[in-house]
Amino acid sequence: MKKKNFKKVIITIITLSISSLLAFGFDQFGIRKENIMLIYIVSIMYIILETKSFWYGMFSTFFLVFIFNFLFTDPKYTFVIDDPNYIISIILFSLVSISIGVLMTKLQNQVQSSLENERKINLLYKMSKDLYNAHSIDDIIDFEKKNLSSNLSRNIRFYFKNLDLLNDDNEVSNLSEHQKEIDYSIENNQLCGKNEPKFSDLSFKIFPVKGKHNIDGALLVDCETDNITLQEKEFIQTNLAHLITALEREKIYADKEATRIEMEKEKLKSTLLRSISHDLRTPLTTLQTGTSFLFESFDKIDDETKKSLLLDINNETSRLNEFVENLLKMTKINANLLVINRKKELIEDILQDVYRRVSNRLSTHTLTIEQKKDIEYVYADASLLIQVLTNLVDNAIQHTVANSNIWIKYNSSEKETVFYVVDDGGGIEKKGLKHIFDDFSNIRNNRGDKVRGAGLGLSICKAIVSTHKGIIKADNNDLGGATIEFTISTKK
Repeated sequence: MKKKNFKKVIITIITLSISSLLAFGFDQFGIRKENIMLIYIVSIMYIILETKSFWYGMFSTFFLVFIFNFLFTDPKYTFVIDDPNYIISIILFSLVSISIGVLMTKLQNQVQSSLENERKINLLYKMSKDLYNAHSIDDIIDFEKKNLSSNLSRNIRFYFKNLDLLNDDNEVSNLSEHQKEIDYSIENNQLCGKNEPKFSDLSFKIFPVKGKHNIDGALLVDCETDNITLQEKEFIQTNLAHLITALEREKIYADKEATRIEMEKEKLKSTLLRSISHDLRTPLTTLQTGTSFLFESFDKIDDETKKSLLLDINNETSRLNEFVENLLKMTKINANLLVINRKKELIEDILQDVYRRVSNRLSTHTLTIEQKKDIEYVYADASLLIQVLTNLVDNAIQHTVANSNIWIKYNSSEKETVFYVVDDGGGIEKKGLKHIFDDFSNIRNNRGDKVRGAGLGLSICKAIVSTHKGIIKADNNDLGGATIEFTISTKK
């Protein structure tokens, strides 16, 4: 502050010195006294402009009046004035200088006010933009706290009844000591604190932050060293209005999201119960019918019929076991409890295990597994990878026409192994390809058939592949069927 005042004094002294020298030079060349006064008026305008102070201009006016009287009026070098015209000229000069000073000061204040308003508008625009891009209540409050602290150069603190309290290293006040005052400000939506009608003995101001959607809080602003100006108060209140709007937006979004999640849960429950009841009823009916028939007609039927019935019972039991296993896997995946034990596994052993699992369920289908000359490995959880391939083959068996061919192929590189399950059994409708890996998705094939099933197999395949940081996708092929491929990392 002292440095600024010193600079103003230097500017005033230099300007007055230069104008006085110019006036003395004009007088030596016989230039009229009115022109000398014009030089003084210009110098006064310059001083007011540079110092931004009306009082520096008025001091310069009176100083130059005495200089003009001393140097240029008769008798010279005295403060006596013989000619009344000079008295009128000096009075007019003083009035003009004062008028110019008043007008320039008002103009400067308006310019300064306009610049300050522009700065505030830019700050508010930036703040609104940043608040719009904030994606959580904590982010919004944290941003507003930093924004107000930097622009006000004061310690501040937010308090919210229904939200977590964000603490600063420099806390404004101990909340436990002033909880009563803070609660009063929030409940009555009234500005309280230093120099306010209520609780004026406090060393800080309490700005209530109150919204329609259960937003009850306050902003505490430190006023211990100096009080908040009217401009600062307006700036704070405008910022808080934006803050309340942003918080209400997030609260509305959070409420809608919670409602949506609850609806999805209810939908999931109903779909799951409906699917489970259907998928359990069918194999249980087959098991009950088969075992009852064997029990009642065991001595009347031939051995081939017995073997056929037992094979059907075994297939339905295996299918039921696969369904229960998929259901348990889905539960673990949704609860983030699925643990993978990845290690180096021989691909040929995995594919042979898959063949043993599905061989009894092939019926009229043919499954061909690609054979490689070289021994190749994959870095994966063998049991989970076997389940993925088993689910994909089962899916192909259920969704293809009789006598269809199914192939399991793979290609290995240094980074990953790509597995393919290919069939020629009719393909998948294009609109179903986008949702084929969704939970409880039953996709029709190109013949319009919809196969029974809870729609868990492919969604579980996607989840398992994702845990291996791989990608799974499906498409129709040139053989008249569908191809599902997925990648598994070859290395750790």
